Amino acid sequence: MKKPLLLALFLLALDQVTKLLAASFISYGGRVNIVPVLNFFNLTHVGNTGAAFSSFQGNNAAFVIFVAVFLLLVAVWLYRSGNKLSTLQKYAFCMIIAGGAGNLIDRIFRGAVVDFLDFGINNMRWPSFNVADSSICIAAALLVIDIFRSRKKNN
Repeated sequence: MKKPLLLALFLLALDQVTKLLAASFISYGGRVNIVPVLNFFNLTHVGNTGAAFSSFQGNNAAFVIFVAVFLLLVAVWLYRSGNKLSTLQKYAFCMIIAGGAGNLIDRIFRGAVVDFLDFGINNMRWPSFNVADSSICIAAALLVIDIFRSRKKNN
C-alpha cells in the first residue's frame, strides 16, 4: 500500500503546484495559447464553485462538506479493505483520494477549484480542468478496466 500512497502524495503535490503556478502567472480569466493550431491547447485561469464540468455552480460550501465526508469514507474503507483489493484498485482509490483532496484544498482555501487545462478545437472547448480532475478520471478508467479484467477471469 506504500506505493499507491506515495503516488497519491505526488499527485496531490503536483496538483497544488500547478494550480499555484496557473494562478500566479495567468490573470483570472486569462489564457496562454500553447498549441495554436486550431486553438487546440491553452493554459487558462478559471475558478469552479460547482461540480464536474462546472455544473451546479455557486454551491462551494455544500461541495466542501460532501467531498470531505466522501474522502473520509473512502479512506476508512480503503484502510479496512486494503488487503482484499487488487493492486490496480489500490492505485485507483488512492488517486481518487488525491484528486478529491486537491480540489477540496482549493474549495477551502481559494473559495473555488482552480482549473487551467483547456483543450478544444477553435470555439468547441472541453470544460477546463486540472491535475486533480485528471487523477479522478484516470482512476475511474482503471476501475472500469479492473471490472472487465475480473469478469474475464471469472468466465
